[in-house]
Order: sequence, then C-alpha cells, then structure tokens
Amino acid sequence: MQENSYTLFKPSEKMRDLQLLQEIEQNPQVSQRELSHKYGIALGVTNACIKRMAKKGFIRLRGFPPRRIAYYVTPKGFTEKAKLGLHFFSYNIHRYAEMKKEISRKLIEIQNSGIKRVAFYGISDEMEVAYITFQGIDMKLVGIVDDERNAGKMFFGYRVLGVKEIKKLNPDALLILSSRKDPFMKSVAKHMEWDGIKIFTL
Repeated sequence: MQENSYTLFKPSEKMRDLQLLQEIEQNPQVSQRELSHKYGIALGVTNACIKRMAKKGFIRLRGFPPRRIAYYVTPKGFTEKAKLGLHFFSYNIHRYAEMKKEISRKLIEIQNSGIKRVAFYGISDEMEVAYITFQGIDMKLVGIVDDERNAGKMFFGYRVLGVKEIKKLNPDALLILSSRKDPFMKSVAKHMEWDGIKIFTL
C-alpha cells in the first residue's frame, strides 16, 4: 500500500497525550509505572509526557499520601482531549477510505487475472477491511492464514491456519495483508510445494 499523508498508524506524541489524558481522567491516582505498562511506553517517556502536559496546563499534580501523586485533567486539558479525539476520529475515517480503495483495486486486479479461490494472509486492520470489501467480488475466500501464534483462532467464521497448512485450502492465490511480509516470504521459499499458488501483496 502506498504511503501518503495519512500513513499507517504509529504511536505519536498526540496519541500518547490522548491515551494519558483519558486514563488520568478515569483514574487520577494512576502511577506513571502503571501508565507505562498499559500503553507500552518507556517509563522515562511517560514521565516526560506528564511533565510536558503539566507545563502546558493540561493536567495538574497534587500530593496524595503516602508518597503518591494524583493527576487531574484541567478544563484546558479537557478541551485538548476533545480536539485530539476529533483528530483521530477524522484520521481513522480517512485511513479506512484510503485502505478500502487500495484493497478494492487489488481485489479487482486479482479477479481480472482469472483467480477464483483466494486465501488471506495476516491478522490485521487491512485483513478486516479486505474481508468487508470482498463481499460482492466474484471470487471465493477459502480461508485465513497467519503465523503460528494466531493459528487456531477464529476470525469471521474461519479458523486461522498456520503457514504450513496453506495447501489444505487449495487456493489459487494468497493475498498478503500483513506488515510481516519479510518473514512470510522467507517461509514461502522453504515450501516449494506451494508452486502454482500466486502471491499478491498490497
């Protein structure tokens, strides 16, 4: 999928601010360590975010015994949280539209090549959009494949198969809908019995 001004989501300063403001609003006594663990942010980064938001007037700090600090979202912080929420809502709508357009183009390309049976590879946002977009396409989705950590899970009524089980689906083509393309392509090289299955990527 081509990059544009709305690149696939990566945690940003704005997103961290929104997450922290939402959590602090719900739990003023939450610790920085708890925030760090919940959102997968380094403790030092969490501390820097808290200090920056306090300096901007989005939150205020108060001592809370014993040796604890409570954080409170200020009126200015609530305004900022609303702006950030609207920003990410608009972003997600735009991202979905762009993703759907790109995936529709790829599915039509696959269909026009004479493919009848397609399997998806990769549990991802792209896979969910592809499943929705697939409705109305004159091809059959025969299954969903992913690496072993997701094998056995259920998605859209399909039991996810591991990479080694692709041949069981008897697909004409495999559409890769995962950011983990490199490890997958290495697996393809190890399974020469996949000859005859066309591989498509976004």
